[in-house]
Amino acid sequence: MIKILQEQALNYKLNPVLQHFCKSEIQELCKAPMDGDEHGQVEECLKAAFLKKQLINRECQLEVATLIAEAKADIHVDPILETACTVDLLRYCAKVTSGDGRKLSCLRTLLKETPNSLEKDCREKLERRIEMFRNADDTLAQPPEDMQQLVQQVVTSPARKFFLVILMSATGLVFLTGIFLGRATKRAMGLKNK
Repeated sequence: MIKILQEQALNYKLNPVLQHFCKSEIQELCKAPMDGDEHGQVEECLKAAFLKKQLINRECQLEVATLIAEAKADIHVDPILETACTVDLLRYCAKVTSGDGRKLSCLRTLLKETPNSLEKDCREKLERRIEMFRNADDTLAQPPEDMQQLVQQVVTSPARKFFLVILMSATGLVFLTGIFLGRATKRAMGLKNK
């Protein structure tokens, strides 16, 4: 899975969701090379545009925010940051096991405690990534602005069956309550007329 995410990070054309939702942004902001050999420049451009709040399309914002959030799980998912920090990873974090964001956490600790110990390129990219992580978390945590966004979130949610069961249960409860109250009202009216 990590290998697939790495390849998608280096070539946006391997990520059809990103390609679909961010089509206009890729053409306007990133000027993607047509030869297909872009080495992650398009995804990096989209992340920078996300950081500068230049992405207007909500679906594109959410997709880029998801890509940024995925990179928190493992530094290997972000080959650009991994390449910039290879020396520091080998020097300071070689004994740290991969996965669960441990290597990234090691670099973040170094940045906080001794920022000058990191290579300049690594330090700059890591600071930008940390800012991106904060913005991505804020974007992904935003509540829907209107009913259409709420429906879209429910439809695309992995828990959509749960929402459907809750909705059907509530509707059934209202229906049954109406039946029982209707019968009680009818009986009370019948007794009143006698």
